[in-house]
Amino acid sequence: MREVGNHGSVNWPKRQNLKKNSNEFLRYIGYLGDDFDPISYSIRNLGFAAIGIFARYTRVRFQQALFPRPCLQRVLELLLYHSPERIVLERAGTTFMPLEVLHNLNDAVARLRTLQEATPDEDGPSDSPAIISLSLDRLRDPKRASMRMAFETWKKARRYARAHNVAQIAADPLFGGGGVAWMPGQDRCLIEAWPQTYGKYGKLPYDSLLGRDVRDLPDGRYLLPTTRSYFNVAHDQAPRLELIEALVTHPDGSRFWSRYERLLLPWRTSMSDTFVSSMPLLRLVRSL
Repeated sequence: MREVGNHGSVNWPKRQNLKKNSNEFLRYIGYLGDDFDPISYSIRNLGFAAIGIFARYTRVRFQQALFPRPCLQRVLELLLYHSPERIVLERAGTTFMPLEVLHNLNDAVARLRTLQEATPDEDGPSDSPAIISLSLDRLRDPKRASMRMAFETWKKARRYARAHNVAQIAADPLFGGGGVAWMPGQDRCLIEAWPQTYGKYGKLPYDSLLGRDVRDLPDGRYLLPTTRSYFNVAHDQAPRLELIEALVTHPDGSRFWSRYERLLLPWRTSMSDTFVSSMPLLRLVRSL
C-alpha cells in the first residue's frame, strides 16, 4: 500500500530532517496535538488526495469541496495507469464520510469528475487532457497487434523515410490513419497530415490548414499539451506509447470524453529533418 499526495501549490520546507510527526514539522503545520494526522490534515485543508493501492481494491480519499483540477488530473493518471478492478471513493470533510465502491474504471473516472466540479471557483470541465506514458512492452499484448506491426515496420526502416513518402504514412492503413507532424529545428510542430478520422476544422477543411504550427490553430490550447510529446520524441529519436483521456468537441458543438492510446514514431528524412507519426487506438468514448 502507498499513499500519494497530489497537489503542487504547497511549498513544503526544504529541509532534510523535516520528518513526519517531528516537532519542527508539526510547528510548520501549526498544530502540535498528539492526535495530528498529516494525511487527513492535507486532504481537509490543503487540497490533497490520498491513494491507497491494495491487492483487492484501490482507495481514493479526497474532499469534494477542496479537490483542485491538478489534483484530479494526477489521481486520474494513476487510476488509468494501474487500471484497478475495484475503486473505493472516500469523501472527507462530511459528517459521516460516505464510501462509494465502483467496479468499473470508466464509472469511477466519470464519478470523480462529477464530484470535483463541487470545488469552488472551478466551473465547467477542464479542457486539459490527461496524458500517461506507457511501457513499449505493452505492444506485446494481442489487442495492440496493429501497433506492434507498425512498430516493427518502423524498426526495419531504421527510422528513415523518403521525403515524398512522409505524407503517405498517415494514409497507410498499417499506421492506423493517424496524423503526421514536421518538427523543423525540433522547436516547432507543423501539421504535415491530419488523421483520416478528421473531416473539417469548424467550417474549414483540414487540408487548408496543412503546414500550420499547432500554436496558431484555434484550439491550440487543447493541441499544445497533446503535441508536447512530439517534441520529446523528435529530440530523443525514440518511440513513445501513451494513454490519453481528452474532452473532444464535435463540429456541431457537442462534447464527449475520448480515451485512446497512441504510438508516436520519429522518422528522419535527413540528419536535420524529423517527422513524427501518431497511430491511435481508441479505447472508450463517453458522452457528457
